[in-house]
Amino acid sequence: MIAIKEKPQKQILKAEIIGYDSGWGCRDYLCEDGPATVPADHVLHKLRYLGVEAKWRGPLGLKFLGNHKLLNTKEKTLPLVTEGLKRLFNHVKHAVENNCIPVVIGGDHASAIGTWSGVVSALHAEQKFGLIWLDAHLDAHTNETSKHGKWGGWWHGQPVSALTGEGIPQLTEIGGVKPKISPKHISMIGIHSFEPEEDAFVKTHGIRVYSLDEVTQRGFKAVYAEALQRATEGTAGFGLTIDLDGFDAESAPGVGTPETTGMSPAEVLPIIRSVARHPLFKALEIAEFNPHKDKNNKTRDLIGKIIESAFANTATGANS
Repeated sequence: MIAIKEKPQKQILKAEIIGYDSGWGCRDYLCEDGPATVPADHVLHKLRYLGVEAKWRGPLGLKFLGNHKLLNTKEKTLPLVTEGLKRLFNHVKHAVENNCIPVVIGGDHASAIGTWSGVVSALHAEQKFGLIWLDAHLDAHTNETSKHGKWGGWWHGQPVSALTGEGIPQLTEIGGVKPKISPKHISMIGIHSFEPEEDAFVKTHGIRVYSLDEVTQRGFKAVYAEALQRATEGTAGFGLTIDLDGFDAESAPGVGTPETTGMSPAEVLPIIRSVARHPLFKALEIAEFNPHKDKNNKTRDLIGKIIESAFANTATGANS
């Protein structure tokens, strides 16, 4: 009898969209309304058209954890931030364990602590996980240096340090006491607004920072290719976290901590196209969407374009 080889079944990509509806990590808490503003039906339709099995977890209800008028200082919000991060950690971890790619929509960028701790825990990949971070800011304060922060030094300015094991236990020990990500596997792209203490932190720890000036000079494609190599060399996986304020204000006006300049979506989106199809890709995070500052739904629509580009069927650019 002649054995007939069956064609290997193509693995179906699965995604779970999780709304981190928390602004407790920053002085301006209105990013909490971001996830609910993103049109779920439209995003799900786009993903399913691309052949992705997608489901919408929806906002986690974090904005209702407390009274905003009473919890009006950084110190008072810490218990709510940690509770929200623990819930996000659990949802992300469960999604990855069930072979889904979490797509976290926030919410302030303290979310990164919960998102990437959850992914790393699910993979048992402490310090063996890579992260490409698009942002205008370094987010690398510790609690001791945060008082110098441009935007009040709140918790959303500390996720990079927390993920590398530096900072207060309430943040560093989300999902376990070990550092989650090694600095050698972190690359930050588009940076152009930061304090001296943050600059000292990333330089001391060996985090590769591609400033906005460098991106402009070399092109996003070139720096992304290097970041991808750092994120995948010797790791069990990698992810992409995008702070919307990393884009220029014309393209993304609805952000929590705005800057006047930034990267162009027209240059970024073609290069991250199909990143979710990369065999080591594990999660996507989009943070700091403040719908109250949006203009003509530009920022909301950009979120949809980022997700659609990341899950596209065909790749171009650095990850092809």
